[in-house]
Amino acid sequence: MTEHEARAAATALAEAVRGLRALAVRLDPPARVAVAAGPRAGLLAALAERLGVPLAVGPAVPDGENGVFERIIGERLGPALGRSELDGLPAGPAGITGITEIADRVAAASFDRFRTALDAVAPDGARLPVYTAGDPAAPAVLIASACGMPAELCSRWLELLGGEYRIVTWETRGLFTDEPHFDTLGWDTGAQAGDVFAVMDHLGIRTAHLLGFCGGSVVALAAARRSPERIDSLSLWHGAYELGPDSPKLDHHRNIQALMAMAAEDRDAAAAVHAVFLGTMLGGTPPDLAHLVLYPFATSELFYRYCRLNGAITDIDVNPLLAGVDHPTLVVTSEDDTTANPLGSAEVARRLPNATLSVEPTGDHISLFKLGGRLGELALGFLREHPGGQAAPR
Repeated sequence: MTEHEARAAATALAEAVRGLRALAVRLDPPARVAVAAGPRAGLLAALAERLGVPLAVGPAVPDGENGVFERIIGERLGPALGRSELDGLPAGPAGITGITEIADRVAAASFDRFRTALDAVAPDGARLPVYTAGDPAAPAVLIASACGMPAELCSRWLELLGGEYRIVTWETRGLFTDEPHFDTLGWDTGAQAGDVFAVMDHLGIRTAHLLGFCGGSVVALAAARRSPERIDSLSLWHGAYELGPDSPKLDHHRNIQALMAMAAEDRDAAAAVHAVFLGTMLGGTPPDLAHLVLYPFATSELFYRYCRLNGAITDIDVNPLLAGVDHPTLVVTSEDDTTANPLGSAEVARRLPNATLSVEPTGDHISLFKLGGRLGELALGFLREHPGGQAAPR
C-alpha cells in the first residue's frame, strides 16, 4: 500500500465529511460518530475540525441510542472511513500536516466555491445564499429549486449548464441563514417569487431563463406572472400543482400536504408531528442523498419554517398563475413519479399556450437532482432553442 493510495482514501473521507456540514451544524448536540479509539478516530476528528463540521467522535453507543441523523451521518461516512488504505497514512506531525493540506484542498474544490461572497437580500430583509457558475457574460439561467433543499443538490446542474450559461441558484429564505426574526418575514408564494428578482438584481441580471424544480415550479410560474418581461423562458420539472377541487393528486402528495398544514399552525404542532414527517420522508430518500434531502427536518424549528414556506407553495391554486404566461415553456414529468401526479404537469402544459410537454418513462424528484436519463439533454436542447433576451413582447 502506497502513501499515494492512503492520501486518496483520506481525500475521499474528507469529501464525505465536508458534505455533511450543512446538516451537522444544525444538530445540537453534535451528532455522534462511532469510531474505536485509535488513528482513524483521530483522523476523522482532525478532518471534521479543519472542515468546520461539528461531530462527536467516540466509541459506539448501545443499540437504540443513535438518532435518525446520527445513523444518516454514520452511513454517509462508513464506506470512506472503512477503507483499509487509511492505514498507510504517516503517523505523527507529518500525518497531521498532510491531513490539513487534504482538508484545505477538499474545501477549496467543494460546492462552496460556487457561493457568492455576499448573500442577496430581499425587500423584507430575508437573506438568500446565492450560488453561481459559468461565464458572467453568458445568458443567465436561474434554478428555483425545491423549497428547503440545500443548493448542493443542484451541483450537477451547475456543472452541466455552467459550460454554456451563467447558471444561478439560491437557498430558501429563512432556512439557511440565522434569521432570528423569521416570523416577520414573508413566507407566501409571492414572497418566494420576489426572491427570484432579488437574486437577479443582486447579480445585475436583467433577464433570465427560469427553471423550476418540484415546488420551485410554482415559484417559477408566480415569478413569470409577476414580471414577465424579465423571464426569457420557463422549464418546469416534476411540479406538484394545486389546480382546484378536481386537482389530480397522488395519495403521497395529499398526505404530505395534510402533515405540513398541521405543522405550519404553530411551533408546538410542528414539534408534535416532526418525527412522523421525518419517518415518512426517510422511507423514500436514497441513502446517498439523505444528508441533503433531510436537511429541513434537522430540528423542529427548521421543520416549522419549512412547512410554512413549502405549504404555501403546495397549497396555492396555480390557476391564476397560468393566465397570461405565454413564455416558451418546457414541462417535464415522468410516467412513474410517485410524489407529483404526472397528470398535473400535463394539465399545466395544456393550459400554457407555448408549452411543450415531455413525459419521461421513469424519474422523480430525486432522479431530477441526479440528472438521470436524458434530463440534461432535454434542458440544454430547450435552452439552445430559445436564446436569452427573446422574451415575448408584452
